[in-house]
Amino acid sequence: KCAQPRRWKAFDGKITEMDTQNSLRGKELLEIYRSINTKDIPKDERTSVLLTLKWTVKEHECKLTQEIVSLIDREIDLLSRKVKECNLEGLRKRISTLFLQYIKIPEFNPQVAGLIKVPQDPLKLYKNVYFCHSCEKYLAPTEFPIPANSRTIGRCRSCYQLDNEARQREAYFKYRLILENLRKSEIDYQDDSKIVFLVQLPDMQYLIENIWNCQSALSACNDLYDLVMVRWDKQLEWSPWNTILLTKEEADAHLKLCNLQKTYEAPFICRIEQKHIRAKNYFARIPAMSSFLHRSNNQSDVNSYKKHSSSKFKK
Repeated sequence: KCAQPRRWKAFDGKITEMDTQNSLRGKELLEIYRSINTKDIPKDERTSVLLTLKWTVKEHECKLTQEIVSLIDREIDLLSRKVKECNLEGLRKRISTLFLQYIKIPEFNPQVAGLIKVPQDPLKLYKNVYFCHSCEKYLAPTEFPIPANSRTIGRCRSCYQLDNEARQREAYFKYRLILENLRKSEIDYQDDSKIVFLVQLPDMQYLIENIWNCQSALSACNDLYDLVMVRWDKQLEWSPWNTILLTKEEADAHLKLCNLQKTYEAPFICRIEQKHIRAKNYFARIPAMSSFLHRSNNQSDVNSYKKHSSSKFKK
């Protein structure tokens, strides 16, 4: 990147490039770096590359350049003694590493100053660095999505992205279909059904997964696209404690029944009633459902009293 020229797009769409003094310096250092890392070249050519590198770094006197020069002199001396190249690999890697370190210093390569994330002046870090309590890293202000009305620094962008990727998504599409079909069927009854419109998607998901185990009460079919919820007792308003999960064909047949006690066996009815009790216990925690629960309890008491009275009258 340091060796790339400045580019801008003109009004006619043509791209104009211009080499600056800093980009030319970066290009020069890049060519030298590639040359010293080239393998299997003649000794004379290798010596020429090393001398070019030596005179380049000697433009600046410091501990780093002195070490590079001493290593270059050592390799040239070893080459003159015809030392095998396999024995020079460690020395050459050291020269390459130090020269790369040399390239990354803005004093020697001004173009790199705009690419370094950490400022060279330590004093700049005190005012422009924030601590992320999630990843426990000190980062620049640009790494934090800070709203205009915020008074505190939250998590950094990387932590937000990681949290977004790791968070489990709830797929409500299948439950939405069941709930929409249920609401349409309740509207058709025209008996001012209200509870079904209070039930939300998470409630429907809990009802289907935890109470009805995602399967038909009759056939144990677990294809949610083929399942519907209907009233258990069609004379009463739909509620989580007056419902049954069936396939579409089973639901049509169920709604045609006049007497559930005669049609279904006692163990099956008992199992359905247990599910209704579990649903009551869950939805009793929701304040909006409490009045409907109280009303349904009174209604069930009246129905049981009527049945008991009718049985006495028959006797």
